[in-house]
Order: sequence, then C-alpha cells, then structure tokens
Amino acid sequence: MRAGVQMPSSIRLRPSPVGPLVLSLLISACAGNGEGLDGNGRPIGEGPPPGDDDFTLIQNTIFTPVCTVCHAGAQAPQGLRLDQGNSYAMLVDVSSAEVPALRRVAPGDAGNSYLVQKIEGRAAVGELMPLGGPSLTTEQIDLIRQWIVAGAQPPPSTLLASVTPARLISSAPAPGEVVTDPVAPMIAVFSRALDANLLLDANLSLTASGGDGRFEDGNELPVTVRVQMITAGGTAVWIRSKTKLPADHYELRFRGSGPVAVADLEGRPIDGDGDSAAGGDAVVPFRVAGDAP
Repeated sequence: MRAGVQMPSSIRLRPSPVGPLVLSLLISACAGNGEGLDGNGRPIGEGPPPGDDDFTLIQNTIFTPVCTVCHAGAQAPQGLRLDQGNSYAMLVDVSSAEVPALRRVAPGDAGNSYLVQKIEGRAAVGELMPLGGPSLTTEQIDLIRQWIVAGAQPPPSTLLASVTPARLISSAPAPGEVVTDPVAPMIAVFSRALDANLLLDANLSLTASGGDGRFEDGNELPVTVRVQMITAGGTAVWIRSKTKLPADHYELRFRGSGPVAVADLEGRPIDGDGDSAAGGDAVVPFRVAGDAP
C-alpha cells in the first residue's frame, strides 16, 4: 500500500494461506538489501564458519607479526619455527617438545592441542605465549581454535604442491647460515610428504669440508647422523648428529637420484635441483661458527 492512500473501511484483509511464504520472501528481500548482515554478508551475531584458508589468515596476522619475533631461524625455541613456509609442517601432528604426549596441533581437537594450551595460559609446562608480550586477543585465539576444530587444513599453496614432485622448501640451518649451537638438530621441510622408509644412510648424509671450506678436494669428512623425527604429515624431518659438530663448513644432502632415492609416498623422487622434475640432490650448505675459514 502506498503512503497517503487510505483503504476503505469496508475492505478488510483476510489471512492468506501463503502468509508464511510471503513473510519468508520479505525477510529474504531485507537480507538482499544488506539489512541485518555484516560486512561479509553473514547475519549479524553469527560467528564466521570454518574457512578453507584460515591458516593463511593466522599466518599473516598472528604467526608472522607476533610469533616470529622468537620462533624463527635455527635457534627457534623448542625447534618450533613459525615463519611462513615452516609453520604448518612444524605444528600439525607434531609432538610437543615440552610435553611429547601432546601434539602441537591435533586436528579436530583444539582443547588438547598444545599450541592452544600455551596461548591460553593453561599448559602444564612453561609460560604463557607470546612470551614477554601482550597475550593474544580472544578473537585471535578463537580463530586458531576454529581452524583446528575444522581439521587444521593446510594453506592452498600446500594443496597445489601435491601435483609436483616434493622439493625442499625450508631448512634449519638455512642455506649459508652460520650456526652457533653445534648440537642443535637440523630440520628440513619438504613440499610433500616423504616416504620415511627411504630416509636411509645411503641417501641422507652430512659432510664436513675438512677445514678448507671446499668439497671437491678429497679430504671431506662424513658425519654420522640419524633421523630423530619425521612429522606425522611426513613433510618435516628432524636430523641430529651423533656428535658435537666442530667448527667447519658442512653440506647436508638429500639424494634424489640413484637406485634408492628420497621420494614421496607415491614413489616419486624429490625435485632436488629445483627444475620442477623428479631427480637431483637437495643440498643445504652451512657453517658451524668457530675458527673455520
């Protein structure tokens, strides 16, 4: 009825059997006008549904600006690196270093994820995280919880990597890094899950230069290493030397060629040389600080 038009008193509106339908259409029309909706098009007061890319939001707004103040590089506390490219592999289905019975992130179970316990201040060991800084807001904690409850899905870039051979995307030490802790474990993160049965002495090696910083002179020294841990997801490998590393130059090598090579779960050798094809060695050169040249 238009404003200013009066209905004759002899006319009465009768209830219509389609009244609920009309009401529903009216509500839909209001929603279509944006009334009662937030900036994302959801009804006001309704929490955001679990998103497929919550992890990228967590990385960009929490891990990178807040957590990597400490949790980055070879000296990251508890070996937990939260910089982009490392964080997912270091968290999901990885046992906590402080409480090995708990996983840092247990997909679907936020309450028993050690990451959540640390940022909520209810972990049995250690301090509230972030250490020495402002606590995360309720909204930030809820975002992390929501991501875990929804299954702790990886970022889209990880999913896309599944169609290419596994490649080394990050390591600690980083290539060329100078290490000051000669007993710290070495960590290698790959773009796809590796077959743990192929991480053998024949295709995983650590070599010292023999004091001259070169690796073609014949005086190189092999260093005995062992795989300390591989994440449940299979993308991150912890490697430790059986002895303290003396000051020298080193090469950590994953062999992607030969009769038995490091390969993914489908049996495809790693793309060690970065040419987007299977094969080639992935090499991480680094130096242990001291009197080495």
